[in-house]
Amino acid sequence: MSGNVLFLSHEASRTGAPILLLNFLRWLHRNRNINMRVLAGKSGDLTAEFAAIGPVDSFEPSDALWYKAMRRLQLQHRYDSNHLMGLRRTFLSNNIDLIYVNSVASARMLDFLSFVKCPVICHVHELDDAIHTMGIEHLALLEKRRPAYIAVSKAVQKNLVEKYGISPDRIEVIRGCVPGAKERAIEPEQARKVIYERIGICEQAKLVCACGSIEFRKGTDLFLKVASQVMQKSHDMPVHFVWVGGTRDKVAAMQSQVANSSLRDVVHFVGPTSNTGIYFGAADVFVLTSREDPFPLVVMEAASHGKPTVCFEQAGGAPEFVEADAGFVVPDLDVAAMADRIVELLLSRDLCSRMGAAAHQKVISHYDFDVGAAKLAAIIEGKTQGCGDEMRRVILPR
Repeated sequence: MSGNVLFLSHEASRTGAPILLLNFLRWLHRNRNINMRVLAGKSGDLTAEFAAIGPVDSFEPSDALWYKAMRRLQLQHRYDSNHLMGLRRTFLSNNIDLIYVNSVASARMLDFLSFVKCPVICHVHELDDAIHTMGIEHLALLEKRRPAYIAVSKAVQKNLVEKYGISPDRIEVIRGCVPGAKERAIEPEQARKVIYERIGICEQAKLVCACGSIEFRKGTDLFLKVASQVMQKSHDMPVHFVWVGGTRDKVAAMQSQVANSSLRDVVHFVGPTSNTGIYFGAADVFVLTSREDPFPLVVMEAASHGKPTVCFEQAGGAPEFVEADAGFVVPDLDVAAMADRIVELLLSRDLCSRMGAAAHQKVISHYDFDVGAAKLAAIIEGKTQGCGDEMRRVILPR
């Protein structure tokens, strides 16, 4: 494979879609001959890691305080215009063969790039609520370029077909995957020792882990309700709950809320970390309380550490992985049923171990990162073959 590919990421945060893109770019860097450039909606925790692979530009002019002050005063327009003209000159000179849009949320950046005429691939990580939250006009902007779609789950494909009338033959399902599932080096006892000391848990306690941004869609409120129900049903068994992820302000808000509740000694919001694996390794059970989640990588991360997952059946792609052997799928938003299944796993070491082992084997056998990355690379290769200077058409700005 060769060519110049521009990858659009709606942001550079340490969240699912940007992390998957980063892992894929690292794989491409090792395994394919391709010139890669990233245009991120705004800079973030992953910016430096993207930059270690190739050039990175930011669609947002600046994240500096002075620029934010200018925006509040509505004095940023000239600066914005100069910034966008600079990006236009950059991409006109790059001879782009393909634009890879890493989420529907990046559609406005694609619309800005209308002067670059080349094939477009859109990797869809969103379900209907997320699309409506950002604005359904994003899909209209994508459809102007008639992209090939990659859906991260059957649930995402079904939503695109049934809600937005996109032909199934334009959508390929390639489920998310995580690198290094075969080489997890964290021993559970070592991880437990570190995490239990870090957040103050007694050695006999059980640990239930969740991971993600703190928001309604991720069901952070449901997580607290599940924790409360488990505490009522677990009798004298000590159980703690940890939520990994979230912005600093939201983590602080949740910590304050918990501190003023009956859960103050058992629920822990620890914020974001580059080493989520140590929390998965320390946990007994992973719980996904999302109301909507296309195909959460955290479920496979937990599975790679041998942990079963409990999730809701209508939440998105997670049930496609969990099925009947890698944890439990409970009726949609049934907090009591979720708590019952968590308690069942915590009370039976054999059941928890058996389902965790099945989850681990499944992620190794069917969600190998090299296989998934090779499928994505093959789609890129198919779209860039024959794209030379004689076939590339770029419209110069007026």
